[in-house]
Amino acid sequence: MSINRFMDDVISRGAEAVLPQNLEEEWLDILFTAAKDFLALAIHEEALEEEPFGDENSMMLLSAVTELTQSQKNYVPGETDEQVDEGLFFENLSCYALSILFEAIRKQSEFTFDLPSTESIFDRERLYAIEQDTPVITEILNQLVLGEAAEESEDD
Repeated sequence: MSINRFMDDVISRGAEAVLPQNLEEEWLDILFTAAKDFLALAIHEEALEEEPFGDENSMMLLSAVTELTQSQKNYVPGETDEQVDEGLFFENLSCYALSILFEAIRKQSEFTFDLPSTESIFDRERLYAIEQDTPVITEILNQLVLGEAAEESEDD
């Protein structure tokens, strides 16, 4: 998959298209891998000194978060010079990554979650409520993010 195809197929359709529940399976799979990798790195912050976004999958994840962030801020290219705070963008990226994992889990299980909108995608309270309403989800997330990361580091 190429970043150019992602831009043409998904980003060009706007913020609604990058919501996890609106992604075609192939894009959800790619973003799922990128989200897992990002969250594993975020948990081990010292590893963030490396270039965490050096591959195309990660660039697709960043592009999706950028599209949603710009949508929330009513960004118009060429009109707005406003920069997004780096800490806020990192938090938005974390929320989107978790939302991608939740969607992948939802599609492969009997769990039901409130689906995010372009306004609620970065709402930490929405994510917290999902974990509170479905406690096993935390265990599944830990297995997805930490379980595989721990196995990979043993192989190094």
